[in-house]
Amino acid sequence: MTTDLDLRNLHAELMKLNTYHGLALEDLIKLPERGLTHDHVLLGDRTWQGRRLVARVPRLTRRDTTPDEALALQAECFRRAAPSRHTPALHGQLEPSPRLPNGALIVDAVEGKAPQLPRDLSQIAETLASVHRLPVPEHMSPLARLVRPIEALVSLIEAQAEFIPALVEDRGARTILEEERKWARDFAAEHGKTPLPPTLVLTDTHPGNYVVQKDGRAIFVDMEKTQYGNPAIDLAHASLHTSVTWDPEVTGEVGRDDVVDFYDTYRTAVPPSLARALEPWLLPFRRLTWLRTTTWGCRWYAENVAPVSKGGDGQRDRMLKGVLERLRRMARRETMERVRGEWRGPDPLVLD
Repeated sequence: MTTDLDLRNLHAELMKLNTYHGLALEDLIKLPERGLTHDHVLLGDRTWQGRRLVARVPRLTRRDTTPDEALALQAECFRRAAPSRHTPALHGQLEPSPRLPNGALIVDAVEGKAPQLPRDLSQIAETLASVHRLPVPEHMSPLARLVRPIEALVSLIEAQAEFIPALVEDRGARTILEEERKWARDFAAEHGKTPLPPTLVLTDTHPGNYVVQKDGRAIFVDMEKTQYGNPAIDLAHASLHTSVTWDPEVTGEVGRDDVVDFYDTYRTAVPPSLARALEPWLLPFRRLTWLRTTTWGCRWYAENVAPVSKGGDGQRDRMLKGVLERLRRMARRETMERVRGEWRGPDPLVLD
């Protein structure tokens, strides 16, 4: 279910909290839309106990959960990652209500710029290291835990693969995906039951989900997919070609040496035991993560191309059309050949 935000309703819910008395309706500032799933509203041009805050209001609810469950889970994602000091802190929660069907979270307003690559790639590595270093609690719920991440990834890839024909028309590109899926199945048959020790991971780690502050820190802001799993997936999704070229606000290009430097920066920032444990899996997880992302793109395209094509010309419609165009670019044969040159070309990527 998608909901459009009425600032009057948000203000009425905020007034139920003693914290924000003195905040007038006209003080609320709706920020420009950057993503498809949340609205962000600045709580006035002022600070609250020394911090500028935003209301993070979900537009969508997942089909497999209630708004209350989804909001509580998202709040827990913020809480678990907060000790890293590289994600926004959670300051409050507006429960789902008739006025605000999906509720809202009150979090730090993160001020800064989209990453400039490759300059800020090292800061992204530091951010991921700060999250992956966090202690893993004995009880990880309600966050999901991927005990066998290889098996889980390949299962997800195969489930999404049925949508490949919707997006990938070129026969050569389809052949590439068939070859890569066969490798993934064979790899899972050999290694899929290997239980890899988990860390807290952010999952949707492409560079567009970071804001680089004046102090140079890259703050990760898209928290709701946080779970416990293998950190090599986060590293891959932050630095694959299809990730670094995804967000139109992220500028610059990333070359092979930049990717190597990114991994080297990360490995010096985490405990040596974690760096050693990850080493055999770094390149295979790049391969699997690329397949996950590409097949996800096929599924998203299949489920959204018709309604987007019939849409209007508002800001959100233009944003959706931009996503479809980027997915078409991801599905081109030349894009796929460029990515898998890391492991199939004459000069494979070396990360050990």
